[in-house]
Amino acid sequence: MRSPIFLLGLWLVCCLAAGCGAKEEKHYPIQAEVIAVELPRRLIIVKHGEIPGLMPAMTMSYVIGLPKEAEGLEPGDKISADLVVSENKGRLEKIVLLEKAKVTPAPASTTQNTPRTP
Repeated sequence: MRSPIFLLGLWLVCCLAAGCGAKEEKHYPIQAEVIAVELPRRLIIVKHGEIPGLMPAMTMSYVIGLPKEAEGLEPGDKISADLVVSENKGRLEKIVLLEKAKVTPAPASTTQNTPRTP
């Protein structure tokens, strides 16, 4: 039979070992414009403003935490999301569509159809 002190020590060592592998994550709220979405690769490219304490405004790709959140997103859509950063890697979670991209109508043709006389 093992002594209670030995079991307590073993439990403490296991808890410390499990805690040593934990990665610290930081969360940053962002608002961005979608540039491209690659659902099969779980990537989204966005143009975002400055993220204070992390990076200046830029366009870059991020891993999508839950691909379902990015379904239906198209270039030009405005989103908000939670940027989760750990070990210099970032992923977007809690992606919310703020505004759909405005569809710009094609310019009218400049040629006119004029009837021809025989």
